[in-house]
Amino acid sequence: MHRPLYPPAILGVLGSGQLGRMFTQSATKLGYTVHVYSPSIDTPAKMVGAVEFIGNYSDTQKLSEFLDSIDALTFEFENIPDEALNFIDEYIETESLRVYPSTFAIRTSNNRIKEKNFFKAIGIPVTNFLPLKGEISSITDLSNIKFPAILKTNKFGYDGKGQRKFLSREEFLNFQVATSQFDHILEEIVPFDFEISVIGARFYNGKMFIYPPSKNIHVNHILDETIHPANISGKLLQEALDLTKNLLEKLNYVGVLGVEFFVKGELLIGNEFAPRPHNSGHFTIDGANYSQFDLQLFALTGIIEDIKLETHPTVMKNIIGEPFFKDKDLYPYYLKNPNYKIHLYQKKEILPGRKLGHINYLGEYKDKLFLF
Repeated sequence: MHRPLYPPAILGVLGSGQLGRMFTQSATKLGYTVHVYSPSIDTPAKMVGAVEFIGNYSDTQKLSEFLDSIDALTFEFENIPDEALNFIDEYIETESLRVYPSTFAIRTSNNRIKEKNFFKAIGIPVTNFLPLKGEISSITDLSNIKFPAILKTNKFGYDGKGQRKFLSREEFLNFQVATSQFDHILEEIVPFDFEISVIGARFYNGKMFIYPPSKNIHVNHILDETIHPANISGKLLQEALDLTKNLLEKLNYVGVLGVEFFVKGELLIGNEFAPRPHNSGHFTIDGANYSQFDLQLFALTGIIEDIKLETHPTVMKNIIGEPFFKDKDLYPYYLKNPNYKIHLYQKKEILPGRKLGHINYLGEYKDKLFLF
């Protein structure tokens, strides 16, 4: 029986960064306690009240202590070692622990080959791709791939990490000769117009709640701005919603996920999905009546199984690296304008390319909304 979990239930998150932080903020304001597990100390989630359990993801003894302490488990990220996922599967066979989303969804999303094949199997269009695994001294069949193409690590890549672009078949073959071991996927590059993403949630009773698509703008392979809602045709909007619903159903998903699509004219091409709240969904914190983290909480606990989602135009800007913090006038500038909502993650180090916070602008998109 799927009974609701009311406070003072203890909710667990595997991971303790900004997504764990924002989930903790949603959960604690309703009276829950949140425990987080990661190898890091003094994390963003801890800074807003989460209890830290510190250990490597492969340390099954410490992981067991963490799982023993909670009533339900969810995830902040998908790049979780198989050893940890296997242990969670074994644990829930003997202990009464609610785990949403499923480890199957995690395994599907953190393996690019599995993810692409799953998309194809359920009717989500994908670019042409070639799995490359094992010791390969010579690859002769590249007929399915048009160059330029991009080589990606099969597992544990994000924000453009673990990727390499090849302009020609000859360039790739020269690289291949010097490579003895592959666990990669070679994807034909899509000459897309722009990217959209859809944030959706599915509850245990099967009801789904999906925000309208947003448009994403990337800089150096890292999400820079999200514009909500995306200015797309009614046909594309409906197709994006239908494909997201189909993904949620076919995964038998419980929780929140984000799906990225390339838009090429009036065509949608599936890029990838994340089995958790998504960076592009941060606009929902201020631009919706329920945030994606509220939906993550409701799906995990079952305390609400029917809602009405409402959103209004919002632009989300990531705070990445040093620029925002170098100009001491920026912080008060945004604080003085009630249309801007600042969210800083309290990370200990300001590093290039690191996501340190975001700002939501409440209103329609226009030029020069942000000064960094």
